[in-house]
Amino acid sequence: MSRNLTKPKKLQLKLHPYFLLFMLLWLLAGLPLQVFTLFLLVLGHELAHILTARFCTLPVNRIELLPFGGVGYLDKPLELEQPKEMLVAAAGPLFNFILFLFFYNWSRGMYSLPVSVDPLLLSFLTRANLFLCCFNLLPGLPLDGGRLLRASLSPRLGFYRATELVARAGRWLGVLLVAFGLLLSSFDYLNLSLSLIGLFLYAAAGREQNTTIYIFLRYLLRKEKSLHRHRVLKGELLVSLEGASVMDVLKQFKPARYHQVVVLGPTFHVKAVLSETFILAVAMQQGMDVTLGEAARQS
Repeated sequence: MSRNLTKPKKLQLKLHPYFLLFMLLWLLAGLPLQVFTLFLLVLGHELAHILTARFCTLPVNRIELLPFGGVGYLDKPLELEQPKEMLVAAAGPLFNFILFLFFYNWSRGMYSLPVSVDPLLLSFLTRANLFLCCFNLLPGLPLDGGRLLRASLSPRLGFYRATELVARAGRWLGVLLVAFGLLLSSFDYLNLSLSLIGLFLYAAAGREQNTTIYIFLRYLLRKEKSLHRHRVLKGELLVSLEGASVMDVLKQFKPARYHQVVVLGPTFHVKAVLSETFILAVAMQQGMDVTLGEAARQS
């Protein structure tokens, strides 16, 4: 365990173009020290996620730094393991909150440290950590708050529907940030950085929404292996009319459940009982628009 925490295997660091543009804006404003400091805070935020993921035995291959945090790319889908997703998502904001308390108390003279720091820089460190903590807890994907909200909603709504809802919230947050940044730019052009963050948030939320089904299918394949390994998995029964599509059914599937789908005909008689494995095979081979009636005839 300790070797995994201290010696990440081939961990790659990438700076997103929006992050570089954000830093360039601040450099043009003559704030190089703040740019360097912000880079370290964002990197620390993401490393908190990475170390927590490794503590949960989740290998991370690559991290990409964004204007407000980062993204860790994992070997297996964290999104459908609710406790682990919540723990990893909370690690970044918690890191910034701890630093916020430290720098705030330092600025109030509560520590007698032998290091002298410019009060303006100390104020920036305090405000930057508070911003990173609060901003990342907003309830929209791909922010940490969005991942916490999705993890709490998935057991009731299913992963697909929960992701759609929280990704839509992320897009609305992006629109609001763009408008707010443009409004404040008349006072200080640095506020345009809020608009840049909003644009990125809108695009990233859309990407999360568009890739949901692929993440979900990858998880379903892993769930079948988990059933073979543990031999027992909690089940759930769904009832559907034969005209419903495979996609309609997949949206109802929930994490940590193995589903059986009862297919009803026009007079509500039972035509077939399809397993999750069979429905997944139909989806992979024939697409998401196949109706359950067609799938039932193939079974």
